[in-house]
Amino acid sequence: MWGRSRTRRQRQAEGLAAVEGPVEAADTAHQALLELRRAVRGELARIEAMLDQGDGLPSHTIREQTTGAVSVFADLDGVSQHYDEVRTATVEAAEHGVEVALPWLEALAEQVRSMTELGETFAGVGESLAYLRQRTERLRADLVPLRQGVHAAMRAAQDELACAQGADDWHGWQAGLTALNDRLTELDGGRVTPTARRKVSDHYRELEREVAQLRGVMAAAPR
Repeated sequence: MWGRSRTRRQRQAEGLAAVEGPVEAADTAHQALLELRRAVRGELARIEAMLDQGDGLPSHTIREQTTGAVSVFADLDGVSQHYDEVRTATVEAAEHGVEVALPWLEALAEQVRSMTELGETFAGVGESLAYLRQRTERLRADLVPLRQGVHAAMRAAQDELACAQGADDWHGWQAGLTALNDRLTELDGGRVTPTARRKVSDHYRELEREVAQLRGVMAAAPR
């Protein structure tokens, strides 16, 4: 009986010793994956914090460029859960000896490969999001003077319209200025979709020119 007990303890010790290194390596790979997830989530949070601030950033268009990260997060949840299951089963099998643990060690090695591949994907997503954030920050800074110019022109046009009450074309000017203001509201709210030919900055410049044209018409009209 004592001999059988020593043999069982020896098998257990040998099995646990055999899986110790692979389990530690797998834990390291899993931890690296979780750290990448935190980094990617951080980039997403920084991008999201810039949106819907009424400063002209095309929020919908920018969010569309972050949707790929969502599917990667879903993949990670599945891989992480499966990893925990395989890791637990590997350690439990090792208590019965090396032979029992071998199939689970193979499964664990496969999990490490999957996590490594997913980590590479995550790293690529993180780099793309970092680039998107940098572009978004530059765009936000570039739009500041353009927005200020349009808003200043709009305020001036509103003042000039108020002073022109009674003119023959006053109601037409009012309707035109209201339409321009609605477009400015859409633009500031990030609801204008930019294209390669017409960027957000182009929309602001076009709007400022149209406000200037309307002001010119009001100024030239007889009173």
